Amino acid sequence: MSPFSARAAVELGYTNVKVLSSGLPGWKKSKGVFAMPANGLKKMIHQNTSYVLIDLRSKKAATAGHIKGAVSIPEAELAAAKDKFPKAKSAPIILYNDDPASAETFALVRGWGYKNASVLIGGAKAWDGKFFPGDPGSKIVYVKKLKPGEITSAEFKKAAAGKMTGKVILDVRDSGTAGTISGAVHIPQAELAGRLAELPKDKEIIIHCNTGILASMALKTLKDNGYKARYVDAVVQVSPDGSFEVSSK
Repeated sequence: MSPFSARAAVELGYTNVKVLSSGLPGWKKSKGVFAMPANGLKKMIHQNTSYVLIDLRSKKAATAGHIKGAVSIPEAELAAAKDKFPKAKSAPIILYNDDPASAETFALVRGWGYKNASVLIGGAKAWDGKFFPGDPGSKIVYVKKLKPGEITSAEFKKAAAGKMTGKVILDVRDSGTAGTISGAVHIPQAELAGRLAELPKDKEIIIHCNTGILASMALKTLKDNGYKARYVDAVVQVSPDGSFEVSSK
């Protein structure tokens, strides 16, 4: 536990603090408080990552100087602002006040289903980056940015349903998994390098697995060998009859 975490546990009533060293949460099933370090937020800002940053201070304080990209919602107004938050529950939500946002405030947002919610370590008082004077944002706008080679879930569903020409669905889940999407080619990721001849080079390969992890690995293998390919970074569940469901992680 970091010095912040220990102090927070005493002063703010945190009972279980997780510190995020590289930006996004690594404990999506934890019931504790996720603590975002300043370097994690700076990295997200620098990389233009999709996230929602909430300034919980008074509007006067936020106007005097706020962190880049922050939306001003004073803490007393947060509960009433639930409907302003993005529909995508996987959206990273970062909260900060003058001091670290309280455990109760974190629990409120987390309780709305935002599994990637976190509090900024030290809050505004400890922020050693730049502050921007002027009116902060008042409306939350969240648009998930695709990773290189990623396909949207909606586009994947369309391709897997056979509604897009020139596409081949590649299932790289391990052997023994139940069910394969109709028309898809199943080659476990561990075997892919030795079975490339089974895939056409005149079509785009759309890759999926259970979680997107194996699919992203398969993407590199295909790209390195001259294939046109993309992958879906989502949870794909396939039933024995070939029907499937896609949901965000």
